[in-house]
Amino acid sequence: MAIRLSGMASGLDTDSIVKAMVSSYTTRKEKYQKAQTKLEWTQDAWKSLNTKVYSLYSNISNLRFSTAYNLKKTSVSDTTKATVKAGSGAPSGTQSLKIKQMAKAGYMTGAEIKADSEKTTLAQLGYTGGDAKLEVKMGDETKSITLSASSTMNDVVKELRNAGLDANYDSSYKRFYISSKKTGVANDFTITGSNIDGASALYSLGIAYGGEKTTTGTYSSNPYDEYAALHGVSDDETRAKIEAAVTNYNNLTTDAAKMNAQSKNLMNAVNYGYSYATLQGIYEKLDANNAGDSDKLKLLEKLGSSRDGALISKNGASYDTYTKTTLTDTKGNTLYKYIDSDNNSHYIAAVADTDKGTTSYYDVTESTRTAYTDADGKELEAVPTGDGDTTLKVGDKTYKKDEADGKYYLQKEDGTADKTDFITVSQKTEYTIEAGAVNKTGIESASVAYDTIIKSMDEKTKSSYDEALASVQAFENSKDEVLGSDDKYSVASLTKAIQNAYAGNGKEAVEQLLAGNGNETDGFVNKANALEEAAEANTKKAADSNIVKELASKQKDSSEYTQALNDLLDRVNTAYTLQNKALFNSQVKKVAGQDSEIELNGVKYTGDSNSYSINGLTIEALAETGDSAISITTSTDTQGVYDKVKDFLTEYNNIINEMTKLYNADSAGSYEPLTDDEKDQMSDKEIEKWETKIKDSLLRRDSTLGSVMTAMQTAMMSSVEIGGKKYSLSSFGISTLGFLNAAENEQNAYHIDGDEDDANTSGKTDKLMAAINDDPDTVMQFMQQLSTNLYSAIGDKMKSTDLSSAFTIYNDKQMKTEYTNYTKTIKEWEKKISDREDYYYNKFTQMELAMTKLNSTQSSISSYFS
Repeated sequence: MAIRLSGMASGLDTDSIVKAMVSSYTTRKEKYQKAQTKLEWTQDAWKSLNTKVYSLYSNISNLRFSTAYNLKKTSVSDTTKATVKAGSGAPSGTQSLKIKQMAKAGYMTGAEIKADSEKTTLAQLGYTGGDAKLEVKMGDETKSITLSASSTMNDVVKELRNAGLDANYDSSYKRFYISSKKTGVANDFTITGSNIDGASALYSLGIAYGGEKTTTGTYSSNPYDEYAALHGVSDDETRAKIEAAVTNYNNLTTDAAKMNAQSKNLMNAVNYGYSYATLQGIYEKLDANNAGDSDKLKLLEKLGSSRDGALISKNGASYDTYTKTTLTDTKGNTLYKYIDSDNNSHYIAAVADTDKGTTSYYDVTESTRTAYTDADGKELEAVPTGDGDTTLKVGDKTYKKDEADGKYYLQKEDGTADKTDFITVSQKTEYTIEAGAVNKTGIESASVAYDTIIKSMDEKTKSSYDEALASVQAFENSKDEVLGSDDKYSVASLTKAIQNAYAGNGKEAVEQLLAGNGNETDGFVNKANALEEAAEANTKKAADSNIVKELASKQKDSSEYTQALNDLLDRVNTAYTLQNKALFNSQVKKVAGQDSEIELNGVKYTGDSNSYSINGLTIEALAETGDSAISITTSTDTQGVYDKVKDFLTEYNNIINEMTKLYNADSAGSYEPLTDDEKDQMSDKEIEKWETKIKDSLLRRDSTLGSVMTAMQTAMMSSVEIGGKKYSLSSFGISTLGFLNAAENEQNAYHIDGDEDDANTSGKTDKLMAAINDDPDTVMQFMQQLSTNLYSAIGDKMKSTDLSSAFTIYNDKQMKTEYTNYTKTIKEWEKKISDREDYYYNKFTQMELAMTKLNSTQSSISSYFS
């Protein structure tokens, strides 16, 4: 930077003069700064809009599936006993519920002790021992606590809480109150001493619990009895008794798991059996009206969700399935693939006639040719030359093969290879419609064929079909995790038994198999109940040996097993010592943790809480009902379906209205972002108003915005064919108000006739609710397809390109590059301004120095004449 002497000799305002001289440069810099600011505001506007569009895109993703509209509502005959919520999978109808037992948390009220405050120590209670070792056991988890004579009541409470219990000491009543944090047997707790001092400390604290004292002076629930029972006359005998208990525990738990799995399968098979018989009856009814429909329907059921991309074709008594591929023939027609019994693939091409609205299908031939592709992926016409095709000729260019990577590189004049210009050789498979191929008849869309059959059913039959099919598929697709396939109660065995019964004597044989002949041991239900009771008995027996549970989970020959065995041996020996030496507080009271028990439709369920989720129902038990039953009634939530459609339209309207407003915004004319100097001449309010004027107009008549709006509007205006009939939003009383009636920038928004919240249409007949009540399936199918159309339209606009990122509707990459370029350009102009200022300041500095020197000379000369 030049030395700047500002008017020292000349008296000139050098800074102002230089500033004026470089003003043209400054103006250019400010032009780019304003453009960058405007671009930044545009980016912000797009980001805000993109967030809302992406939110709509994400929300309508679920609306493409029937589960979004399969809403249920439920009521309970006595809300003081239970609350129930119904999920989409809950069956419609009335069910019976009994709440036999409520879940409870384990609770202990300690005996009265002589601790006047929370700061009283164990020593003040008379405890004279050393380190008191305690164990808090909750379910399968055991935590250790160590207390001393100096431990206060507060310390005890803190340790118990750290161990996972709720604990308090009430100095008014001089007692401890302790409870488990969760309900249920598995969450109950015990507090025991793991040494003599620990047992003594518990007694001093008034929380040594051993149950009720018997007439013989013992206690009914001595907590040390369970471990002490494994004690032998020697350590070897004790180890032998422990290992025998492990073997017994493993046998009990293994058998219980097997019987529970068998019981579960039998109960599920009951529902499967009745559903299977119902489904076969529907098949028979279909065949009575049109022979072969049942075989077609069974195939279409197996296709499931892949029906949308499949075709079917009659082949004798059966059907061939063609699945849609991503391949095309040489003319761009989509290919469908069929795999024959020998696992060979066959293709047909779908040729659409857009004028006639028809599609024809032709067999194609598969051939392979050599393809030559340049570095950009473009296919070239190349001629192999040289011995062994070592070179390729493309026009007048020669490419030579590189044996290292197999590519052909352009040969330069000096004989070297140009590694940036190469050709890749590959084998390309092509599909061509066979010469003389005729249109294959009898081919139809799998989804259309399915809809046609389903629509042929009356409403009652269709409802039965949907429920029966779901039940049948759920059972047949379930897997046995515990039972082998050869077990007589495995899914495979029970499926075969039910199907054989139906094949023998139809529905009557199936019902007899499920219900039995009146004999208590006959029928799937009775067998399931018997197995469940046996499993429960085994589980209870195993619980009596829970002390070996951890040991039983380890590999017998491992070091972990040996260590765990020795640890358990020490615990048994300690328990044996404490069995008779430990003192218990006779006043302490303990309420055991308790599991809940309910009966739903006669089937018993138990749990460690009062909440259940069963077959789509979420049940919260509030009070016991005894032997009386309360009813749960479930039905389609028509209002919920209506609200789902309304919420979708509301979100769409908000976005399309905002887009319309942005697109139709007033022009900002010559308004440009302000410089700092310009802002200094204006008030904050004036600045805000000025900038708002520009920001509001940034997307005015924007071609990208217009393209997105058009795509969304086209999707919403599209018609959907259901059962051979076309539907649009207007079919359900949903339409726009039009340019003349709509508010400004709201002409593209949709309104529901009869919507009480919409002043424009509230007085009209509510066609949407009527359609939901009369034919909910049609409304559901229409909304699914409409949502799919809109989802696809937005998705296409959000695809990644060279100019935009994925899930972005505007050219964010391009704008980012432009912003970076502006930053670079502004810096360049700042450098030019600085260089120009230095140039001028240098000139002025030279002038100032010259004038200073001149003034000095003149002063010297004047001195000679003075």
